Amino acid sequence: MMARTMKKIKMILAGTLVFAMLFGLAACGRPSNTGADAERITVRLAAPQHPFVENFDTNLYKLWLEEQTGLNIEITWLSAEDAERIVRLGLATGEGLPDAFVGFGQFDLFNNYNLQRFGEMGAIIPLNDLIARYGVHLQSAWDELAGLNLESLMTMPNGNIYYMPSFGSSLIRRYIHNLMWVNQGWLDALGLDVPTTTEEFRNMLYAFKTGDPNGNGIADEIPLAGTEEFYSKHVYDFLFNAFIYNDARHDRLLLENGVVGFAPIRDEWREALKFMRGLYVDGLMSTFSFTQSNQQHIQMANDPRDILGAFASPGITFTAMQNSPEVMARYVGIGPLMGPDGARYSTVNISRPRPQGVITSASQHPVEVFKLFDLMLSEYASLFGRYGEPGVDWEFAAEGDISVLGTPATVRIINQLWNVPNNKHLHQIVPHILRPGYSCDSIWDFAETDGEYMNIQAVLLHQGHGPAETVGPLDLTGEEEERVLHIRTDIAAYVTQSIIQFITGQRDIYSNNAWTAYVSEFERLGLAVLLETAQAVVDRRN
Repeated sequence: MMARTMKKIKMILAGTLVFAMLFGLAACGRPSNTGADAERITVRLAAPQHPFVENFDTNLYKLWLEEQTGLNIEITWLSAEDAERIVRLGLATGEGLPDAFVGFGQFDLFNNYNLQRFGEMGAIIPLNDLIARYGVHLQSAWDELAGLNLESLMTMPNGNIYYMPSFGSSLIRRYIHNLMWVNQGWLDALGLDVPTTTEEFRNMLYAFKTGDPNGNGIADEIPLAGTEEFYSKHVYDFLFNAFIYNDARHDRLLLENGVVGFAPIRDEWREALKFMRGLYVDGLMSTFSFTQSNQQHIQMANDPRDILGAFASPGITFTAMQNSPEVMARYVGIGPLMGPDGARYSTVNISRPRPQGVITSASQHPVEVFKLFDLMLSEYASLFGRYGEPGVDWEFAAEGDISVLGTPATVRIINQLWNVPNNKHLHQIVPHILRPGYSCDSIWDFAETDGEYMNIQAVLLHQGHGPAETVGPLDLTGEEEERVLHIRTDIAAYVTQSIIQFITGQRDIYSNNAWTAYVSEFERLGLAVLLETAQAVVDRRN
């Protein structure tokens, strides 16, 4: 017991030391301000490292924010793989913290349960009073998007709001997490059509493996590959939807006639695993899918030898390089596949505000930090923060311009900077609200290798293939959150582990005993409690 206590103390001290060193170095690395600059307030942020932000100090959007606010804005980049652990330890002590954290919107670190817990610990501050006094742009967005209930979604069970949001709502965001891309050049070379069923998909992969579609006379083709490191690039999630609805972001829960169920214990789930086991055994699903990093996966898709046949990606430019038209032209998005029993689903994403700006109790300037975040939520700032320099990288569309959807356009993209290293914007790591009309109503410049255009064309194939009912995000009370927090984490880890084991043969998907043992484990992990809690949430909605 004493050893565990000492180990925990050492970890907390290590986290505090990391923050103290990081912010000490950040301060020492800058020359002393003189004159008017010495009177400017410095706001210190911390964020997980982003590979496409070239230089924060000279970033054009950051400089514009400083000009508008009169602040000096500094940032400390945290290693992406260690960021969550470092921040947790720092918040546990309250020592050496920045003014605010940004860029953690997709991390579990700042889920509703943790936000309220950190708030009640006194590590982060509630924003209710600041919103009422200074939240001009946030309140304007709440009013403008009243039907989306943003204020309610941002409010914790204790009545407090602890973050400034990132938010976007559009057709593309609704289906973007369920996209599969295949090599159009290989289809053309082999005289194949885009697959629409699991049988056609398998036959396509077999042809990719055996037909030398890249034409170099070498058997170097990789039919299908993914990575475990990046959500929505898993090699299997898209394929499950041809057998049973698969919503990995929301505990893989089902909703049928108002009753909550769990996909991974269903017979259809097992049939999907048998299908994928067959792909793996026949060398059609790469073994690298379970071991390679996201960067290695990106390198595979962009390899000049043209070696990859199919991959899942939440938008083409998360994998193929936007600034390489030749690579972009290789791939085309496909629609949901129909399975042997007629299932054909697309995972539906319900947009919710994410905690992209959290102010710590250590901040000496919470009002200034809040006003900075509120400015970021303005329509102009959100567009600057997404598309780059106004008038240079984008401009408002002219009357009569047509968007990639064939609807009246709102924005003309001049230079496509998304998922491309640049020094114009911060890749939305800071608070922003991109209004629905600007999310995908940009002008198509008739370049079919434009990432926005390719994503829309893929998403349109998925429209209407969501299930009649979905559970979606669970709005849990504090008590419910405590009850299921570890259950959800343990079940998610077990499901992922078991998927990989069944596909790779570490478990025998054809063995009834192995399947029974797999299903039985969920009882020990607390599945019944999760289902009961989720049902209570669903019932409250009605």
